Amino acid sequence: MLLVFVSFLSPTIPVIRTMGHPPLEFSDCYLDSPDFRERLKCYEQELERTNKFIKDVIKDGNALISAMRNYSSAVQKFSQTDSYLLLGSPFNVLKLLDIIEVYYIWFSESFKEFAELLNEVENERMMMVQNASDLLIKPLENFRKEQIGFTKERKKKFEKDGERFYSLLDRHLHLSSKKKESQLQEADLQVDKERHNFFESSLDYVYQIQEVQESKKFNIVEPVLAFLHSLFISNSLTVELTQDFLPYKQQLQLSLQNVSFMQVSSPVSPIEF
Repeated sequence: MLLVFVSFLSPTIPVIRTMGHPPLEFSDCYLDSPDFRERLKCYEQELERTNKFIKDVIKDGNALISAMRNYSSAVQKFSQTDSYLLLGSPFNVLKLLDIIEVYYIWFSESFKEFAELLNEVENERMMMVQNASDLLIKPLENFRKEQIGFTKERKKKFEKDGERFYSLLDRHLHLSSKKKESQLQEADLQVDKERHNFFESSLDYVYQIQEVQESKKFNIVEPVLAFLHSLFISNSLTVELTQDFLPYKQQLQLSLQNVSFMQVSSPVSPIEF
């Protein structure tokens, strides 16, 4: 599960860099040259790649969290089977010689410890899973909807105001010189107004698209880093907890060898309760 998630992140590292982008100057907004539009297009394409990247991380992150939750539930269910070995255990159905019965009691007690260890490990994992959405999914969703979404709104306004301005300018250039002076002055004022609106929209859009490019370095990397840190801490804690398993494992292996040796040396027929 984790391997799939991390392998997905690895090839997408270039998505979160901004080096190599041609500069966007605010003064270029007033020229609105073809070169400016081409440079702006580079930022727009990068923004689309970033948006797709976030969507994919959210999708794969949710799949990973769901798989971890299902895995943890399955392990906890399995631990209940281990607990059964202490109560309704097949080890308790047979009554052997006292010395062998002691070993079977130890077997049951060992399985009880294994079950408790499994539960403790999975309880820790479930705590991590419950926080995973807050660490990874929600911050990415908020950044995509609020920052990238807001940038797209700025783009729509920029394009709409640009179309209005250039359409009005085209009509203005084709005005007849026979029109009254007052009509021409009014047309000039309207063009100036639309030009001002367009330049304002252009400045706002350029500022916002550069702002989102800078902020994504933190708003994408930090949630992923926090989630992976939580995951690795959980795995590290699992390793520590499993150290408690070793004494029971070693004793159980030794007991099995002893029982096997005694049964071979002195076969005993079990007597039912």
